[in-house]
Amino acid sequence: MSAVHPSPTPSDRVKRLVETVRWAPAPVWGESTGEHTRYSVYLAGSMLAWAVAGLVMAALIGTALSLVV
Repeated sequence: MSAVHPSPTPSDRVKRLVETVRWAPAPVWGESTGEHTRYSVYLAGSMLAWAVAGLVMAALIGTALSLVV
């Protein structure tokens, strides 16, 4: 008899992604070209993610303020 595993819900997937990102070690500037590339991609992705998060927060605050005024 085989075991049936239910598919994870979207909230479970988000929780798993958050835990992975939270506990994954950040790449460091190493000695090889691969390590340099991985670090550069990580840095660029991080900068982009924070910029998008800032824009989203600014939009939410702007929307909230326009509803209040």
